[in-house]
Amino acid sequence: MRTASLLLALAALSAGCQSDCYTLAQNICQCAASQAEQQSCISQIALINGTANPSSADLARCTQELNTCDCRMLETGTLAAKVACGLARPDPNDRSLGGR
Repeated sequence: MRTASLLLALAALSAGCQSDCYTLAQNICQCAASQAEQQSCISQIALINGTANPSSADLARCTQELNTCDCRMLETGTLAAKVACGLARPDPNDRSLGGR
């Protein structure tokens, strides 16, 4: 279940050819527990990347998150860590992020 939700979140991030969103998604994949999970994650985002169409706001958010997200932070599993990596909203009731 955790892997599935991570892949859905990464789908939202892995937008556009080699954009900061795609780079962020790749970086998050590197945080997976095993080499096999990392490779599976990277393969999934590579497939999704070709069809994603991020807005300029999405790209700006990814650029900011690329500077705040790292594996050590994600390992905490906190909401703050997920928000910093673009995997959660600061306010779960906020629908302004376009489905992300």
